[in-house]
Amino acid sequence: MKLRRLAFATLLATAAAPAEDAPRRVASINLSADEVLAEILPPERLVGVTRWVDDPETSNAVGRVRPEVFRFQKTDMEKLVALAPGLVIVSEYTDADFLHLLELSGLRWHRMAGLASLAGVRQAILELGHAVDEAPNAERLVAAYDLKLSDLARRLKGARRPRVLYWSGGMTAGADTAIGAVIEGSGGLNVGRELGVTGIAPPGAERAFMSNPDVILVARYPGSVEAVTQHPLLKDLRAVREGRIVVMPNQLLVALSQYTADACVWLASRLHPDRVVELP
Repeated sequence: MKLRRLAFATLLATAAAPAEDAPRRVASINLSADEVLAEILPPERLVGVTRWVDDPETSNAVGRVRPEVFRFQKTDMEKLVALAPGLVIVSEYTDADFLHLLELSGLRWHRMAGLASLAGVRQAILELGHAVDEAPNAERLVAAYDLKLSDLARRLKGARRPRVLYWSGGMTAGADTAIGAVIEGSGGLNVGRELGVTGIAPPGAERAFMSNPDVILVARYPGSVEAVTQHPLLKDLRAVREGRIVVMPNQLLVALSQYTADACVWLASRLHPDRVVELP
């Protein structure tokens, strides 16, 4: 019965508006799209974003989305249908059950994918720009992204690459992860990849200790540093004893948008302070 009501509401919304290829009303249910759309989409076309866009601990776009734009507290299908967007933006991390509901609703949707690499983020921005009929704005955004990364690569050319271990609650970032891509893009070597980890997974404290990284990378949240400095094994790592723990702002650590380039520059300023100007 609930799905029937959703389908009926969608039919009413479709009948009330003329069909058009370029979506005039766009709703985002993932933070990556929030951050990109805040830059490339005319404000009046954005009708929905996630609540995370206003959280300075997770968002790089705080204050960039008008207060009257609806904030999704969760993936609320009934509210999404009521907004009657011409296009819904999801990501490769969007729940499969919700995607099934989207299919049933008849709403058009676009999926941001490939976000686990710097090149993939770049392509995802361009594809999103095309999907919302704002390709020139997306191209300008990507040009700035490319410039930051190319300038960073020039500064880091020939530099020794420190081995960096990301650590969070016993988990690390291995191959095919955005965090791993940022580590490598900032002139580091990802110890998680060296350990054979794929995705975000536990390498085991013993293996992490034996890897003897040059730097430990943690998120900026309460207890993150203590989780390393008070760990029975990790506290004895040379990197820990010598204070080589980098505490990265969460909003940069989790950036899957044009701000991924800023994340690389920020981390590079900590790994290579002799080559990259220190950022806030």
